[in-house]
Amino acid sequence: MSDQNLTNQSNDSQEELHTGLKIVSFCFPIVGAILYFVNKEKHPKKAKSACTLALWGFGIGIVINILLTLLGGAAALVGGN
Repeated sequence: MSDQNLTNQSNDSQEELHTGLKIVSFCFPIVGAILYFVNKEKHPKKAKSACTLALWGFGIGIVINILLTLLGGAAALVGGN
């Protein structure tokens, strides 16, 4: 029975996306999209993780761009007599 648990744990660890790839997927969503399409058939958990992180990275990037645009516009209004 412990052999089966050990096998399940090793399969789970192989299904997890490595931490470095998680960070890259978040910071560069195109990499997450590529990892999704590469892994979607054989490793669906890796693919889902890469896709989720890519979508989060994309969404947060949009929010940051909106905030920076608003702050830049506000600074121009305040400083532009």
